[in-house]
Amino acid sequence: MRTRWVGLVRFSALVAAGTALSFAVFVSNCGGSSGARTGTAGTTGGAGTTGGAGTSGGGAGTTGTAGVTGAGGHYTCSPGAFSCSSALTLSDGHVTTFSPMEWVPMDGKYCNASGLRGATYSYSGGPATDGGVVSSNDKGVDAPNGNFRLTLTAGPGGYAGGGITFDSCVNASAFNALRFTAWIASGDIGTCTFKAQLATVEQRPTNASPPGPCDPDAGSCYNYPSAPITLSTTPMPPATVIPFTSFTTSATEMSPAPGQLAGLQWQIESGPAVDGGDQPSCTVEIRIDDVDFVTQ
Repeated sequence: MRTRWVGLVRFSALVAAGTALSFAVFVSNCGGSSGARTGTAGTTGGAGTTGGAGTSGGGAGTTGTAGVTGAGGHYTCSPGAFSCSSALTLSDGHVTTFSPMEWVPMDGKYCNASGLRGATYSYSGGPATDGGVVSSNDKGVDAPNGNFRLTLTAGPGGYAGGGITFDSCVNASAFNALRFTAWIASGDIGTCTFKAQLATVEQRPTNASPPGPCDPDAGSCYNYPSAPITLSTTPMPPATVIPFTSFTTSATEMSPAPGQLAGLQWQIESGPAVDGGDQPSCTVEIRIDDVDFVTQ
């Protein structure tokens, strides 16, 4: 549940479900990427890329036109067409706190007062080694406490992550940073890296369902802008604020990333090999809460 400051976000692997500049419903177990694909990609659950940097993009979905309080004491959002030419703008930058007012377990969706709706997903991938640790993922929302749980294992050279989709294309260019709280609930991230990512519509592949504008035969898709951060082990730590200028990508962007967002995701990646040995693995449970876009 949110220790209330108003603000914002969370988000990688290859997937078979995606979205376009005009697309319709994000699905669970999908994702995007913060690095180029390199051949040994694998997927589990619904996503995959390769090596130490890859992610998956959330599926696409419908847009909520307005948030209203329903009979069950939570907001409800009406569906509509996904289009970045008429992107949803958030007056206060708020995305979600996963509170009972915004999260509906029966629907598996969040919906806020601005009409923004979406789902959660998780993914993992990377090379599989004989008898070695295999990347894996699991997700859930701790409804009573109002936070998003990601249980992740990044095997040697692998990655795992999860995120939240936007059922409408979001234009967050009125703000200049992403804000959220994130902490390690159990496990040890070790030498693995943790990244937050902006899931941009431009990085959706043309062969995804529904398709996006990125041609997978011409290069790497799911190459989402990402920013590495350090995780706290203290529950509900001070908010992490990442300026949009800190998110980097090797992809060519035709449109500014904040103006064409399909969601947010968070990812762990196996650390570098030590003394010529295998890359280390890590298993960790991460909690994420209070996701907002803000102006610093």
